Amino acid sequence: MTRRVVALVLGGVILLALPGPAGAQVQAEVARLLRVELAPVSEEWTRPRLTGHVYNDSIYRIGSVRLRVQSLDASERVVREDLAWTYVDVPARGRAYFSVYRPAGGQSFRVSVEAFLLIARERFEETP
Repeated sequence: MTRRVVALVLGGVILLALPGPAGAQVQAEVARLLRVELAPVSEEWTRPRLTGHVYNDSIYRIGSVRLRVQSLDASERVVREDLAWTYVDVPARGRAYFSVYRPAGGQSFRVSVEAFLLIARERFEETP
């Protein structure tokens, strides 16, 4: 009986350890399939913002996206980097709108996905 319990516990520990590297591999694959497009915005009545869409070309729904916002000078060199959370739910093979505060002191901006959470794998017929 004791051997059986030890074997079950050891088997459970091994199974719990497996998703780590596999999960990291999936995360890296999904990261390569994400992109950000900035959209022009009128700042006449609002605080300066960067808006656009996060595109997800993977088969996984993602959420809690952290964006890396790079402020560029006139010669396209990075003069400042900021991180901004955007709590969007981006469906598989879809896009989601984001809006974050624009950092001061940049001629132009480059935005990329820094981090995200994998929510679920979606079946093809469930995605837009």
